[in-house]
Amino acid sequence: MASPEFTSVILAADRRAGSHLRSRVQAVHGGHESARLAADTMAPAFQALALGLLLMPGSRMLGARAAVAGAAAGLLARVARDAIGRPRPGARAEGGFPSRHAASATAISLVVSRERPVLGAAAMLLAATGLAARVAAADHEPLDIVAGAGLGAAVARITRRRRRRRT
Repeated sequence: MASPEFTSVILAADRRAGSHLRSRVQAVHGGHESARLAADTMAPAFQALALGLLLMPGSRMLGARAAVAGAAAGLLARVARDAIGRPRPGARAEGGFPSRHAASATAISLVVSRERPVLGAAAMLLAATGLAARVAAADHEPLDIVAGAGLGAAVARITRRRRRRRT
């Protein structure tokens, strides 16, 4: 287990990195507003991706796996976040570690990328943009995003499609 001093150093560096990103974004005309827009549209975009795959013939199972992985990752992140209670950088009262958005977006992107690599790569790019925007908009610190993405990757790995053996 890490020492309290080591943990303090890591958390302080995380806060500084998030603060630095937010100050850089604030320095750009319209930067904060753009970050807020990207942060707020990310979750609906991933919900639409899963729904679109569910509705598209030939992609229904992929859509179902993506939706289940995203929901499971988000739920696990919420349980962990509520248990840990690490404060967010902004005004929101609930904890931010790990990020539910990062967990869900990563899980969905990785599940999709297994069967649709180009679509999965586009989803990962969208996720990276939206998650960086969540740091810039003071919804999260960088480690919140990294932990959420790691959780999402683990869920995607668990929910991978099992191939049936032919006998």
